[in-house]
Amino acid sequence: MASQETRFARLLVCIFALILLSQIAIAATIAPRSLTPQKKSRKVAESARARRHMHHLARTRRVRSRTVGSLKRHHYYERFYASSYSKDITDGDVVTGEDPVVRQAAIDALGSMNGTVLAIEPTSGRILTMVNQKMALSSGAQPCSTIKLSVALAALSEGIITKETQVRLGGRYHMNLTMALAHSNNAYFEELGRQLGFEKVSHYAHMYGLGELAGYHISGEQLGV
Repeated sequence: MASQETRFARLLVCIFALILLSQIAIAATIAPRSLTPQKKSRKVAESARARRHMHHLARTRRVRSRTVGSLKRHHYYERFYASSYSKDITDGDVVTGEDPVVRQAAIDALGSMNGTVLAIEPTSGRILTMVNQKMALSSGAQPCSTIKLSVALAALSEGIITKETQVRLGGRYHMNLTMALAHSNNAYFEELGRQLGFEKVSHYAHMYGLGELAGYHISGEQLGV
């Protein structure tokens, strides 16, 4: 009985060994696979439209880089022909009829700066004060950004724009009147000026008082340009 059990146990061990060896043999025949995924190389063909778009982007970047480089090479400086400071900016002022409180506030604000302040009561047109009258009444200077207001009013009066009209300023860049005034955008008002023409720009500027006398018979007052 014991010998039979021993033989049976040996038989089971042999069967188990054979099964184990067969599994090992099967595993050995399977090609190992890398755990790292391999990228398949495939050729991507760009369409003609995509090639044109990429060429345009590359050209735009080159132009911008040249522009930035040129700005770095060239330096621009403002030129001033008078001192920014003065010992007594009120020398020679005629203060008759001026509001003393407004005048003192203007003088305090200017300090020692060589500037001028002209305060006018909007409801009556009365000149409340004119500090540093020599400068205020000197020959006219270029209006700079103040011309933008008359240009905007002229364009509105002529029906060229409304306050919401989007004016094209090159490429896909657009701006309306509200944003142009908020940012004092030169290109916007230059474009309106071209559409109006010089004669209309000048006409409306004179209507709003640029290049005109104030009309109060102020001694020494000169026309602007």
